Amino acid sequence: MAREYAVGDFDVYLLAQTWSPHFCCTNSDRCTTVPWAFSAKHLSLHGLWPGFSTPREGDTFPANCATKARIVQDALPREYIDVAPSFTTWNAAERRADVGGLAKHEWKKHGTCTGLLPSAYFAEALRALSLLPGDRGTPEMITANVGGTVPASALRTTYAKRVAIMTDRNCEISEITSCFSKLPDGRVGPQIDCPDHVMKGRDTSCTTLRINQLGQCMVAAGKKKR
Repeated sequence: MAREYAVGDFDVYLLAQTWSPHFCCTNSDRCTTVPWAFSAKHLSLHGLWPGFSTPREGDTFPANCATKARIVQDALPREYIDVAPSFTTWNAAERRADVGGLAKHEWKKHGTCTGLLPSAYFAEALRALSLLPGDRGTPEMITANVGGTVPASALRTTYAKRVAIMTDRNCEISEITSCFSKLPDGRVGPQIDCPDHVMKGRDTSCTTLRINQLGQCMVAAGKKKR
């Protein structure tokens, strides 16, 4: 049984960003990205997670701290349509980004541990993205090389601090995790080097990284079947 942690009992934040074209390769039934979407050429928010600078009994972060704390808002900031499409469902009648399934999951599992109100938690995730290089948290090196490759060392130097780059066995980028300090009021502080235990669990040893283009893996799979 997982250990129970008190709300606010953490000292760092982890910001996980997914490369949607790769996610769509492995989870086509849950793919929400289309070729013209922002998420086709930019990293998408997976979640803002309160975490530990040093593991506690093997735990990287607390989770499900207050499962009865429900999201009381109906909509998320409009920017979530671009940077976190899986968090929302578009309400055409009201022209707003309604709270979707992933947002509810992330709030229940991680947001409830922060001590922040739901609106503040989702706003802090956007603010953390703004502290990273590039367009809303995606370095230009990625957007300029979609469908190609980049040296891992070069991508790492675009960040001010150490980040964990997750890939599959073919060195195709799947997720990037950045880390931040925690301010006294529970909000996101300056970016910091990701702790060693985060790097050990989420970082790649690949020296060259492939940046999948949306649909690229499906074309490759079709060629293999011929």
